[in-house]
Amino acid sequence: MRHRLTSFVALCVASLAAPSAVADVPAEPKIPSEPLAGWSNQSLYLRSGDGAFTLFPHGRLQSDFYFFPKRGTDKMPNDTFMVRRMRLESFGWIGDIIGFSVSADIAASPPAAGQSQLASGDNYVFIAPRQNLAIVQVGQFDSPFTYENRMSDKTMDFMEKSLTTRNLGVQPGKEQGLMVHGLLPEEVAYYALGLFNGDGQNFKNQDSDFDLMGRAWLAPFAMAGIEALKEATLGGSFWMGTRERGRVLAPHTTQGGLAFFEPVRWKATPSEAANLELRQDGDLRALAAEVHVPFDHRYGLRGEFIHKRQYLTTVDASKSAFAPVGRATCEATAWYAQAWAWILGDDRIPGDRALQLPPRWRGFTSKAPEHGLVVLAKVEHLEATVAPSTAPGLNPVAGTTKVDAYELGINYWYSKRFRATINYVLNRLSGGAVTARSAIATNGGSASEHEVSMRMAIAL
Repeated sequence: MRHRLTSFVALCVASLAAPSAVADVPAEPKIPSEPLAGWSNQSLYLRSGDGAFTLFPHGRLQSDFYFFPKRGTDKMPNDTFMVRRMRLESFGWIGDIIGFSVSADIAASPPAAGQSQLASGDNYVFIAPRQNLAIVQVGQFDSPFTYENRMSDKTMDFMEKSLTTRNLGVQPGKEQGLMVHGLLPEEVAYYALGLFNGDGQNFKNQDSDFDLMGRAWLAPFAMAGIEALKEATLGGSFWMGTRERGRVLAPHTTQGGLAFFEPVRWKATPSEAANLELRQDGDLRALAAEVHVPFDHRYGLRGEFIHKRQYLTTVDASKSAFAPVGRATCEATAWYAQAWAWILGDDRIPGDRALQLPPRWRGFTSKAPEHGLVVLAKVEHLEATVAPSTAPGLNPVAGTTKVDAYELGINYWYSKRFRATINYVLNRLSGGAVTARSAIATNGGSASEHEVSMRMAIAL
């Protein structure tokens, strides 16, 4: 016993005398419990060994075909194949609360004037200190006005946004600014409020004014615990802004690109050159209401209504300085109602609820691709009235322009990454404005304009 005790004491003394012998033993490397690259939450990911950095590489490619039945005229847009969108994207996390989105449009040209950067899509930095409850982001992204404008074009029901939101909402949909948004616990409500330049995608602020936009909805059946209707929502949005010597109004077009409301330059007198144009100048006010009712992920209804009023100034474009020669007001309303039914699969395949919440790593998972087939129908109406300008000559958009659209669509999905789409649209054009009558003349004198379009799309 005495011998064992003596040996133990000697060992302890030796250890204290040479601590470096213990310190020099290399630590065992920490092996990550999950792969550093793979699929998570239906997205490709790359991670650092300690999990502090996560990257989700993304991209999209949309190849379209447009066909316009002609009525004895060659003035209609040409039938064509085209690459509608091609975008490289990357979404990432730095730690648990800071993230970013970076993207570049390859198939789009940057704006000709007032450009702030090269052609780009969603480019922003955000802070999410409370998960999805409160997210603050700054940069360029889809503005929070209307339900459809917060849907990604990867998962839109039809090939393009509705006539309603595409023409009376933010054009082309993205703005540069700051926004706070979030989803309440149990997904019973959503809110968004943002301050923006108000001059569109890839444009600097053209004046010293900013636009204020906000959107919110409630999910009453989620509050009541009714599972089949828990994603049904009722909400609205607003848009307030002021323009000072702003840009010309953007044209309003059909899904295929036929312009029916086009503020082109006009002549003061028949003998003069076309030097008068309509500029945004003054207050802009818009309100929208939305209802979205999916049932059991298989069937659903959605509708939106927008009312918009904007003040305008007629200027002499031949002069270098801003030269007002008259005033006008544009007041417009539009609505759409849409229904859908999934024949194969359900709406969890595309999985877009118009929230655009940041993707998160959910562990290494993989899921076999699913087949989905959905049929859709939509009806919508747009009416815009420009009060006669006090300026000389005939303002081409003065008066009323009306369009009624009837749309049918079929989408085949193979996972959320591949989609094949066919759309048919019948547009009924009417109104007394010059450009409304010109659109009818372009269509061979017929007020009924038909469009058939197809898309093959990949979304990573």
